[in-house]
Order: sequence, then structure tokens, then C-alpha cells
Amino acid sequence: MLRQKPSLLTTQILAFAFLFLSFPLFSQEKPGVTSEPVPNASEEKKETPSVPQATSITQKTENQSNWETGLGKGIKATSNDGKHNIQLRFRSQIQGNQSFQLDPSQDTTNFLVRRTRLQLKGGLFNDTWLVNLQLGFAERDMESQRRNTLRDANIIYNQYRDVKVAFGQMKVPFSRQRWNSSSALQTVDRSSVNSEFNLDRDVGAYLFSEDFLGNKRMFAYYLGVFGGQGRNRVERQTPGVLTVARFIFSPFGGMSKSGSDNDWLSEVDFARYKEPKISFGVSGAYNKNSDRSLSTHGTEYSFAKFNYSHAAGDIYFKWMGFSFQYEWLWRRANTAYVERTVSSALSREYSRSGQGHFVQLGYLFTNQYELVFRFGEFRPLGETDPTMKYSREVGGALSYYFAEHNLKWQTDYFYYTGTPTAAEGDHVVRTQIQVFY
Repeated sequence: MLRQKPSLLTTQILAFAFLFLSFPLFSQEKPGVTSEPVPNASEEKKETPSVPQATSITQKTENQSNWETGLGKGIKATSNDGKHNIQLRFRSQIQGNQSFQLDPSQDTTNFLVRRTRLQLKGGLFNDTWLVNLQLGFAERDMESQRRNTLRDANIIYNQYRDVKVAFGQMKVPFSRQRWNSSSALQTVDRSSVNSEFNLDRDVGAYLFSEDFLGNKRMFAYYLGVFGGQGRNRVERQTPGVLTVARFIFSPFGGMSKSGSDNDWLSEVDFARYKEPKISFGVSGAYNKNSDRSLSTHGTEYSFAKFNYSHAAGDIYFKWMGFSFQYEWLWRRANTAYVERTVSSALSREYSRSGQGHFVQLGYLFTNQYELVFRFGEFRPLGETDPTMKYSREVGGALSYYFAEHNLKWQTDYFYYTGTPTAAEGDHVVRTQIQVFY
């Protein structure tokens, strides 16, 4: 009787376990040195958290600790010479949502695991090299057309402050809210405007600095080249690449690390800055010969190729528990459609050109409850895909942070008009709990 082959999920989990357990642990000769590598960047040392954090459990010897675990830390370990470290983390979001549509027969009720991730980070040679691997196992963590669990697989050369390099599969440094981790949002999920116009993940490389010239993170830049077809797709025949540039100016100094997250990648003002913090970001990108409806993601075309131009601008503000963000996004194709005769019939495939913006405001009370409001809208530009229509979202959220983003509960409500790709109905209520170990 033949035995069944192990599933892909089982193989990946076993591979994760092997990588972690084979890491060179645990000498007790020198004090351990730990670090907190970031998905696409190096960061400053932690400031004192502004809210109580979960107490970590540490394996101690007479002179040192070389591994520790706790909420928000995962499992962290350091090599016996202190030069290398590794961190394994787990995150899950459990969600229930209810939509109410104009036709009651179209109402939906869903209970789902919105995201489930395993993340492996490492620092090599005193963080000269940073490595990041992330797998997603939930239904919506994977693209519908290709069941690929790989989300991030990248390496960062972190030696120099003003010029660092990242290469591999990772988020494209373009739109602010997409760049933010989905674990560190003020609402249950991102704006529908972001869902339409972001550039998601791709395979490539970029040069960057988050503290250019060393002036308290006042200047940051990212200059990148990517494949342009999205997550780890290698069969593309037509030449073409995605080029991207992003610049950030923070006149009062950048938002530094606080609590369990890099604060400039967290939408909540956990630090309760006593002096205002504001940043301005601008981005541009050009994707040549894209074969997907949303440039680097979305539906794959059968025969059409489009050249997409992208632009974005954003404002980010935090002060005394108050947060504000505004983002504008624009995408324009070189032509509205491509026609071809297929099986003796004329077939047409449309590009998607449009622009949109959203504004989001929040206030974190001292009891760790937060109220948030968001308004967003987008509209088509010129002749484009006829299914792309004016769309709007209006709503708000109530969150409670047990341990910042590491353990939180969120409920939001949004009213959608038009046909945003992210909407499930005219009125949508969602509630979600997240644990990030």
C-alpha cells in the first residue's frame, strides 16, 4: 500500500523547524547580543515602551541569556560569540464579518482566519546582513490564481548608514499604507483605495537609507528595480521591469522605535510623542509591459501588455496619542485596451487607469482604547476598464490594545458606494482579534 506524500504545508513547517533548531545555540561563555531586524530596513535601538509589555520568559545561565521568548518576541536566540541572532515569530488574525447589501438576498456572513503567518528573521555578523523569510498560510494570504505561500524572502546588506541594499522578494517601497505591516493597522484592514492602487510585493533589489546623512532620520530614500510581474513569477517572456523611487522628509526628525514595532511602520501613536512628528512622502514608479490588471498583481491578461505609470504622495502625523495620515495614489496606462482576434472573434482586454485618496484620523486614549475614522474614494481616469467605477468608503473603528499590536481586538464599520475591489457589500461590519507571538 502506497503512502501519501507529505503536503506542501507540512513540508514548509518542517523546513521552518529544521532551520530554527539547527541554528548554532547555546554557549554560556559570553553575554548574548540580540537585535530586532526589520522586514526591509535596519532600525534604531528600542526606546522605553509607553504601555505595559508582556513579560518575556528567558532561559538563564550563571552569566548570560542566549535565548528568550515572549509575546511580541517570538523565540529569539543568539550565537555563542554574539555575532549572529535568529527570531521565529507567529501571527494570526481571526475575523468575523457581516455585509448588508441593497438586495438582502446578497447579504453575507463570514468567519475566517484572515491572516496566518510564520516569520523567520536573522542578523548575521553583528547585523551586517539581515535576512527575512515569511510564509502565509491563510486563504487570503495567497493569490487566487497561484497557491504560493511565499510572501517574503530577502536579504539586506546593512553595513553603511547612507547606502544599504535589499534584494529578494519583498514589498515594493511605494505606497505608505501598503508598506505598513498588516499587523500594525488602526482598522481591521487597509483602505479600498490602497487595494486598488498599491504595488504589493515583487522580486528585485533597491538601495535605501532611513537616516540619510545621519540627521535624526530626517531624510529617507528608496531606489529600486523589480521584475514587475509580482510575487515570484518567472515565466514572463516579454522584456520589461518595474522601476520605483520613494523619498521621505521628516522635518522634526523621524519616528523612532517604540514598544514592539518600528513606530514609523505603525499607524498608532503608542509613543505619545510630546513633540509633534510629521513626515512627507512622495513616490513614482514605471512598470513596462505589465501583464496584470493592477500592474504587479490582479488578474493576468491573456495577451495584452500595458506600460503603467504610478505616482503617490502621503502625509503622516503623530502627537500625544493623536494620529493622522493622508495618501493620494495615481495610476495611468499607456493605452486603454488591446484587441486581438481569438478563435475568429475580436477580443479586447482593458487596462485600469485611475486615481484615489484617503484620510485617516485616530486617537489613542490612556486606557488603550482607540477611535479611528477613515474616508476614501477613487475614480477612473479617461477611457479605461468599464468595470472600474467611482467608489467611496466611509467608516470608523474601535480598538483595544492588550499589548500594543501583539495582542489586540478591533471592530470596524464601513459604508461602501460604487464597486471597490475590497468591498463585500454596501455596509460591512468586521471584528477581529490578532495575536503576534
